Amino acid sequence: MATIRISKNRRCYKIVSIQTMGMLAVCFTLFFFVQDIRDNLYDYNAEILKSLQKEGYNTEIESYIGKEKEVREQNKIKEKKLKSTTADIIIAPEEQKYGLKDYSKSIGMITTEKPADDKYFVHGINFEHTWPSPIEMLGENTILKVKPIFGEHRPDKDAVFSFAVGLTLKELIRFIGSLLSTGYDGDISVAVEQKHKLPTETLQYLEYHSKNSNLIVYPAELVCKRVKMKKRCKVFKMFMHKEIGGYLPDPRPHRELSQLRFEYYWAWSTLYSPKARILLLDSRDSIFQSNPFKKILFNIERKIMVFEESNSKRIVDEPSNRLWLSEGHERKSVQKLGKNYPISAGTIVGGQAAIETFGRAMVNQWDTTQCKLYGCDQGHVNFLIYSNALLDSPGVGEVIIEKFGESFVMSLNLEIKYSRRKLRKSKNFRHDDSNNTYLNKNGETLSIIHQFDQDNRLKKNFDEEKANNFVTNWELINTKIRR
Repeated sequence: MATIRISKNRRCYKIVSIQTMGMLAVCFTLFFFVQDIRDNLYDYNAEILKSLQKEGYNTEIESYIGKEKEVREQNKIKEKKLKSTTADIIIAPEEQKYGLKDYSKSIGMITTEKPADDKYFVHGINFEHTWPSPIEMLGENTILKVKPIFGEHRPDKDAVFSFAVGLTLKELIRFIGSLLSTGYDGDISVAVEQKHKLPTETLQYLEYHSKNSNLIVYPAELVCKRVKMKKRCKVFKMFMHKEIGGYLPDPRPHRELSQLRFEYYWAWSTLYSPKARILLLDSRDSIFQSNPFKKILFNIERKIMVFEESNSKRIVDEPSNRLWLSEGHERKSVQKLGKNYPISAGTIVGGQAAIETFGRAMVNQWDTTQCKLYGCDQGHVNFLIYSNALLDSPGVGEVIIEKFGESFVMSLNLEIKYSRRKLRKSKNFRHDDSNNTYLNKNGETLSIIHQFDQDNRLKKNFDEEKANNFVTNWELINTKIRR
């Protein structure tokens, strides 16, 4: 019978290893425990007040913050009274009796009256709207005020909106450069880091295109914290008190950036006329092959267009999409709506009224579900589309669902993940060797390829064939500017 002896040194090593692992486990446990305590004790209002005071805003705002809860409760009571009264009495006779301004004051809502200072823009409340405006939670003296770093909006033009926080210069050049290369001449509105946090060359690139390519650049004024290794944020410098003149704290809890971006989209949408067509798009993983607005109807004032992500996996069959939809929604709704194919939250098109309505609905979805998962915005989009909730609103008259593989937009994540064939052999996604472009299954050129970076070969192709050319062109332009 053989015996195994462990030398003294090896025994010591083994004991030390076990102790080290135990110590690491204790440290991780303490870290998360302290993090949870820190999250519960985090005083957001106090943090905002310090920032406000440093920037010289009136400290009277402190007393206003103390009344926030009371004001919200009073507004809820008023809303209940309104709902209990017949629509005929409220909307028609009362509005005629008092007039729009006095009537809106009587029910505690935001008015459409414009302040003397033209620098402020005010979004009026539609009394028949299904969802409240995101600023309604802050009370009747609140106005929406966001200021771009560079550029100006053109209300009657088409617009592309994207939340581009965290992108490298090359990623920005790939997104903006590929769009401009298609001949697109509408507005491009993006949110990036605050000006002092951006590298000099990135600032130069953004400023150049704001002057020459109708780029509008906003600083994402955020107050963020880490929650169990994840970053969640609140909006800062978006809502202003009309009488005091200072920015108000965001009353909502910290949330994922993927959800928070829709508040920026909603705010920007209020700056456009009903004629404008608006595209909401992810910027980091999207690239353009042709002008998408050439394939979008002109008369889409009250229409919204969304795009399927798959024609093989339904929501209930795809773990992530099933989880996102189930978070905050009833089980019976998930079972019913989950029979449909997933809709992408990163590619949405609509007329101004439809996008403004969609922005309200997305904020309301988060307010209702309080979802803490990354990706919940996808669940909110699918719930709103398949429950027909958007059609109950006066801002949306029709929802168009574009079939996967048959449209001018394609999201590739699920096709790459679940397709039985390799991407280059997929019937839905084809390559035209003659001009190095990608087509849908009908042989039509894809205007937008979303999530292309999920495939290494495809990403390399776009980076080498297109993105590098855009970078080189910018370097030549920048060299001329410096001279």
